[in-house]
Amino acid sequence: MKKKKWLLIAAASLIAVLALYLWLRERPPEVPVRIATLMGKGLKLGNGVLPDPFGVAVDEDDRIYFSDGTSNSIHRINEDGSLKTITSDLDMPSAIAFRPDGSLVVANTGAHTIVRVNILTGRIDLIAGAPGTSGDSNGAATDARFNAPIGVAVAEDGRIFVADTYNDRIREIGADGRVRTVAGSVAGFRDGAAHDAQFDTPCGLAIEPNGLFLVADTGNHRIRRVAPGGQTTTVAGTGEFSNRDGAPFDAAFAEPMAIAIRRDRRVFVADAASSSLRIFTEASEAAPASVVTLAGGYPAGLSDGELSKAKLNRPAALAFNSDDALIVADGGNGFIRALTPQGLKIGFQAPAEAAILTAREIREAVSPRWPFDPPLQRRDVAGTFGEIRGEILPDHDAWFHNGFDIPGAYGETARAIFSERVTQPLAVEGAGTGRERLRLPLIGYIHLRIGRDQNDQPLGNYPNGAITFRRDAGGQVTGVRVRRGARFNAGDPIGTLNQMNHVHLIAGPAGSEINALVALQFPGLVDSVPPTIEGVMIANERNEMLFDSTMRQKTPAPVAVSSKLRIFVRAYDQVDGNPRYRRLGVHGVGYQLANARGLPGALKPDRYTILFERLPFDPRSVAMIYAEGSQSGYEGATVFSYIATNVLRNGEAREEFLDTASLAPGDYVLQVFVMDYFGNETRRDVPIAVVRE
Repeated sequence: MKKKKWLLIAAASLIAVLALYLWLRERPPEVPVRIATLMGKGLKLGNGVLPDPFGVAVDEDDRIYFSDGTSNSIHRINEDGSLKTITSDLDMPSAIAFRPDGSLVVANTGAHTIVRVNILTGRIDLIAGAPGTSGDSNGAATDARFNAPIGVAVAEDGRIFVADTYNDRIREIGADGRVRTVAGSVAGFRDGAAHDAQFDTPCGLAIEPNGLFLVADTGNHRIRRVAPGGQTTTVAGTGEFSNRDGAPFDAAFAEPMAIAIRRDRRVFVADAASSSLRIFTEASEAAPASVVTLAGGYPAGLSDGELSKAKLNRPAALAFNSDDALIVADGGNGFIRALTPQGLKIGFQAPAEAAILTAREIREAVSPRWPFDPPLQRRDVAGTFGEIRGEILPDHDAWFHNGFDIPGAYGETARAIFSERVTQPLAVEGAGTGRERLRLPLIGYIHLRIGRDQNDQPLGNYPNGAITFRRDAGGQVTGVRVRRGARFNAGDPIGTLNQMNHVHLIAGPAGSEINALVALQFPGLVDSVPPTIEGVMIANERNEMLFDSTMRQKTPAPVAVSSKLRIFVRAYDQVDGNPRYRRLGVHGVGYQLANARGLPGALKPDRYTILFERLPFDPRSVAMIYAEGSQSGYEGATVFSYIATNVLRNGEAREEFLDTASLAPGDYVLQVFVMDYFGNETRRDVPIAVVRE
């Protein structure tokens, strides 16, 4: 009887455990409501490289692993929040996934291989491919060739699926180690049977419960579904490079990079270029199919807390843990983060400044040079950081100039100023246009023919396949790809100058650009020329003009003021040796009030309200810094009319006024200042009289 009693208790316990397991597995998923940071140092230069968290995976014990491409590493986040490095002997690792035996499968992108990592010992074993050799062939593991594969996913039976990114194909590594192509042929977009289907730089994979799998077709800005036989269909996205929610075939993505499927079969997408996380839900009896943004969006940034206010920067990988927390490799911010349901308290709140690289860090890492040969020979300057481009008018577009323009001859070779590896799978934008660009982690280069000469022929100085070109029927270049993991050392050719006849140099990571004059060093660059103030204007808060120095010939009598004021300053700068016709933007704009005898007052602690060291996080703030009529570009006049009473400091822009209500009636002197980066300053005085209406 006693034995029977214990057997009954054991059986009841087993049933209870099984019931608990089934309840946990079948319970409705918790909805994420907040985002927190789990691990990372943010944007910090270590050994001359920025962090590149790119892949994430969660093991059966809910431990988080992630890859870091630029450090060639796999790390684990321990329960106490500390970090353990599993290995640092990889070559630009990207996506990671666990096999049923507990080993970690890694897309070893820079080596063109798929490898297995023992998470206990750090040992690396080759699964398929040939280290250091790219290609496109199937067959036995060591005979197969890949071309910088980025995505991997593992089926329950151990089969490995690979997004063979720069071959534009989906491959399978069977249990016997043999490699076959499941779907894809040449770069393009086409649904259809296995070898008729076309992808463009696919990066992310996720296996569905029914054996089908989804593909983040990054270059096509779509989500695709592939059946076991290779039949490929599009399930979401129009192909536009945009961020738009709605029905699946009305919605738009911007470089979808990774996919994770929650246990309720909802599909989560890391939309890298829009810096957002999206949910794709297929149609059911309860609701129609839809694509909805869960968190993030334009502009990129770093903000923890409520999802409605969350900011990300180029999320690259997703994985769920058992608590329904969505783990995110937030690559552009250098952090591993988590979207958590109500009540789950993990991680910490990262300060926004952790995602900002300082000018000093860049200046200490990058040696002085110009992006041409000879590297130490001084060049002219054609444009500076923060200048307006376009025109401030109701029906015109305008934006901040985020770089430093250095003129050269048409077809001249532009060279890297810093040694870096490519991290973005799609690092080239605007191919074949005047704004063709290459974005490296720290430095960007615009207005080039990337990887080719003035006749659109390859420069021939790159490893085989590192740069590839897509041409139309007439031979014109319509697309350029530079593989993730490709290396450019300082002095290596980036490309040649196109019809814009200058290289637009960007300092700082995407979304966190810094004034190149502050962050970089250019040998021989001298500026002893003070800026020129062309005019000072004063308006009330209704924008009714009270004074305009450009309309008067003589020194005015004191301008009567009695309310909140806006101050406008029209000014420009020049540098030594530049052509006299070339007008550059100034570095700082500001003002202060002095009494009638010219002695400064204490109305404002810092006279410079605008400093172009870092641009606003929201580029639409251009209309807050430049007044209507401001314009510059490649044609027409150059007019820099600054709103000196508004504030731009440390990347934050806001509207302010000169409020005369706190001043005693009487005579004052409005002193307006502009300065260039080299400290040359110009001042203009305007007498004003504070009166009471």
